[in-house]
Amino acid sequence: MVKLSSSNDEHTFLSSINGVPAISLYFDPESHGQIPARAQLGLPLLPKPGSSQQFNLLEQWIQLCNTRHQCLQTKTRPSGQMPTRLLYVGTERDPSLRLIETRDEKVNGHYVALSHCWGVLNKEQRVCTYAGNIETFKKTIPFQTLPSTFQDAVTVTRALAVPYLWIDSLCIIQEDDEDWMSEAARMEDVFSSAYCTIAASSSTSSLDGFISKRAQRAAIGIQTSQGTLYLAEAIDDFKTHVEKSVLNTRGWVLQERALSRRTIHFTSTQMYWECGEGVHCETLAELGNRQSMFLGDSNFPTYGLEYYRDERIRLVQYLYQVYSGLSLTKSYDRSKAILGLQKRLGSTFKSTAMYGVISKYFERTFLWQANISASLARIDYEPSQTVPSWSWMAVMGRIRYMDVSFDEVTWTGDLENPFKAGFDETEWDGQLAAKVKRLAIDDGEFEERCKIDLSLYKFDPNSWKCVVVGKSKVSKQDGSIDQYVL
Repeated sequence: MVKLSSSNDEHTFLSSINGVPAISLYFDPESHGQIPARAQLGLPLLPKPGSSQQFNLLEQWIQLCNTRHQCLQTKTRPSGQMPTRLLYVGTERDPSLRLIETRDEKVNGHYVALSHCWGVLNKEQRVCTYAGNIETFKKTIPFQTLPSTFQDAVTVTRALAVPYLWIDSLCIIQEDDEDWMSEAARMEDVFSSAYCTIAASSSTSSLDGFISKRAQRAAIGIQTSQGTLYLAEAIDDFKTHVEKSVLNTRGWVLQERALSRRTIHFTSTQMYWECGEGVHCETLAELGNRQSMFLGDSNFPTYGLEYYRDERIRLVQYLYQVYSGLSLTKSYDRSKAILGLQKRLGSTFKSTAMYGVISKYFERTFLWQANISASLARIDYEPSQTVPSWSWMAVMGRIRYMDVSFDEVTWTGDLENPFKAGFDETEWDGQLAAKVKRLAIDDGEFEERCKIDLSLYKFDPNSWKCVVVGKSKVSKQDGSIDQYVL
């Protein structure tokens, strides 16, 4: 038994003593009376997954967003932003599937993108495009040979009457480094140009699927003079179902969600619609929170820029801190899985963005360190991948940034900013020039004040050199000043 109390949520009638919503109050949408206080129009019993009723709700969400919001760009998409390859999903009359090269065919209409977990699968369990089967896939791909998650994505795409679907493992040639690098650099365009994104939030692998049976929640109907009132189990929990889902622990997914204009999240409990105007639940409830408004921004990062205003570097630091704590199947994807997001940040700030550093905020983005509870491990990159040792992208583990007060620090210029006029990133090897000084500090003070992110060796503090990146403008009572040192 739990102690129940009133909740501050508009449609949550009771919550448990620890604040977890327990019961929600709904008013039958077909009732014509006045909606009672603390109730909202909603569905106590959800449609069957994959049913026409569920897909009709999806269509209504899309039409609402198309006609009343500014999430869907009305300007014609430049041809260069069309993905290199797409999966043609066919029609009801001709449900055949095939892979198409967009440069070879006149591709008209929208496409949907899939965000999903690959999962820990062997090669036989994966359905991917390789150099050896791409010509076969261009002719036909039997629906029954696709894993459940891909089948469900095709089903939803057809239900939305969208002709094309983008799935990474099918639209990028696997085990082809050249194609992989080319397509990884296009992720910003792939997700930001999609009509909408399907997120398989609760699926741990492509074998799971996301249109699956779910337990119907408990609900009690009460007849009133105004219509039917329902007491139902509270299930509107976007934070738990989506933001803390298995999908959103993956490194690649942060940029997929942030860059998508609209996302349909399929969870084991219900379906959610996320766009720049907030979150809609399958129960018909409407939700809104700062993080969902931020990452769900259809023109990311416009909302974040407005929220942070004069401290917009906090936006960059927040994103990089979140990303650094996410997992990757291949650690050497650390610098690639955020390329699209980094590209967007660079264009937003009209500044060069590379290896986790933004030229406009050069010094501040350099002042990172291992998070208090995290340990860092050096990533063994391929020789062809250049990731400087000074970048947090060279290590795995969660990071944080030093808290440097605004307008209270002077940057010394001892660490030279390489991103000057005429900078050519294709010719840069990642090396930096800096004015170094000897670090005069005793063993005790070193232990107390210095943080070693990579404990690979034992160092003699007296042999250390340092770069003074910035100095506090305000002196302490003893006349000393804080210095920010690498």
